[in-house]
Amino acid sequence: MSAATPWTVKHRPSDSTQLVGNEEAVNAVRRWLVSWKTGISSKRAAFLFGPTGVGKTLSVTLLAKELDFDLVEMNASDHRTREAVERIAGMAATESDIYMRKKVIMLDELEGMSGTEDRGGLATIVSLVKKTRSPMILIATSAWDPKFKTLRDSCLLVEFKRIPLRSMVPKLSEICIRERVEVEEEALRVIAERTRGDLRSAITDLQVLAQGRTKLTYDDVNWLDRRDRQEPIFDVLRNIFNAETLQRARNALNSSDVDYEMVFEWIYENAPYQIPDKRELAEAMDALSRADIFLRRVRSKQQWHLLPYAIEDFTGGVALSRTKKPQGWIPFKFPQRIRNLSRSRGDRAIRTEVGKKIGRKCHVSILTAVNECLPYLRVILKQRGAAAGKMAEWLDLNDEEKEYLAE
Repeated sequence: MSAATPWTVKHRPSDSTQLVGNEEAVNAVRRWLVSWKTGISSKRAAFLFGPTGVGKTLSVTLLAKELDFDLVEMNASDHRTREAVERIAGMAATESDIYMRKKVIMLDELEGMSGTEDRGGLATIVSLVKKTRSPMILIATSAWDPKFKTLRDSCLLVEFKRIPLRSMVPKLSEICIRERVEVEEEALRVIAERTRGDLRSAITDLQVLAQGRTKLTYDDVNWLDRRDRQEPIFDVLRNIFNAETLQRARNALNSSDVDYEMVFEWIYENAPYQIPDKRELAEAMDALSRADIFLRRVRSKQQWHLLPYAIEDFTGGVALSRTKKPQGWIPFKFPQRIRNLSRSRGDRAIRTEVGKKIGRKCHVSILTAVNECLPYLRVILKQRGAAAGKMAEWLDLNDEEKEYLAE
């Protein structure tokens, strides 16, 4: 596979024993499918429900292969009408293939069917469940929507739960070993915790954060741990770049608690890769430049009434500039400016502490001490003579601060 292959595909389990978490749910589906080998099961359909990214669809795919079922897949949110359901699922529910293998019909994203707009699609599924001669598996994030009441009564309900942290971290570690990325366990815990049991999102986040690196530390990811967000940053980025309207682009940011300046940095870094057309990229960068001007005024002059204009430019302005999508899957790149700040965090902390000590002795502000006094102090300490020793003693500099200034 190419370097741009999503790790969720590259490291996908090859059989059900490699699935992470939800062992009881997977075994329940397996037993139900096995029961079809000897005839029609008492429950002709199974309703799998649970959060996204926990393995519902993948479990069905692997189990169908292992138990020698011919899998017929259908995305219910894309095929909502009675005619579409009958054409795809209806035929599969009553016919066998040329090898006489039994079929299993999987209808994914069932919550996408809204009832009034589906022109009989959901009602047709209810009818098929009652008469199907092949196992049907329905998948949704929740089984408790009122529109599913009749289905619940007719189906075997199987709940998939969020993947526990104790299971996610070893899986992420295993992927890092395969990708030859040295990683700190605490960094993996941050990635796992922020996705709230969504293993698929965690793997995607890991790929983006580890891209181009041979080592991943807690300092490289600890900014993720600063906020309890409703959506991971990468979902927010995808929603902004793919938004078709200004309102959807703004909503993508509003759905998250992530810092708006952080989102700006991510968009700025990734726009050249996500917007392949040069003219469209020029429009996007123009929108980002306007947003940057607004953000600078917000920061420097506290002109907060300008913030909505900045947000509109770096979300909607960028989204509406793109009409052509890049070929293939383009992973998001970690913002270089944030990475540089992360690397220099230790130096900045030392510089600030030295500035405080100079300020106390010279009765000046930290900013004045760092900008005006620190350069001269560096020259003195680099000489490493008697004057350097006396100056360091006068300022009460520790060994780390002296080494930093003398380098």
